[in-house]
Amino acid sequence: MGRIGRRIGIGLGAVAALAFGVAVVARFSDGPIGPFPGGRLVAGERVAAPPADWSFAAEMRTIELEANPEAPRSRTTWVAVVDGVLYVPCGLPDLKTWPHEVLHDGRVVLRIDGRRYERQAVRETDPARLRRLGAEVLRKYGAGDAETAVAGEKVWFFRMDPRPAA
Repeated sequence: MGRIGRRIGIGLGAVAALAFGVAVVARFSDGPIGPFPGGRLVAGERVAAPPADWSFAAEMRTIELEANPEAPRSRTTWVAVVDGVLYVPCGLPDLKTWPHEVLHDGRVVLRIDGRRYERQAVRETDPARLRRLGAEVLRKYGAGDAETAVAGEKVWFFRMDPRPAA
């Protein structure tokens, strides 16, 4: 039993070391690596005048989002489009850092199909809109439900508005 336990321990240690190494590399890379958050989104064309209608992103499964301009971190996230407006959902926001950073400073950068868009993330609070967003996430991803979105505790939605003029 001792040899097997030692081998299992060595294997688990190697997996943990590999995961730690990938997490460190991701933190300083241009964008996330798999489930690991990345650094600032640098590559890709910066779009000065984002589209008024985001319907082109409606069927995309994921996009990249960079938050917290003071210490930028990027992640891969779901996306929802309702009436041509782009939203980023966040499930279980109390277990994550980025939605709270966005509430503090809503400046974000989105990378969609290699293009970068500077936006202002604003938490959606309208119950009717939240029901529609919950239904859209259920349709697209088969996850969540409209009532959960309306409750606003397990899922937050951030509307991607234009940034205010400086």
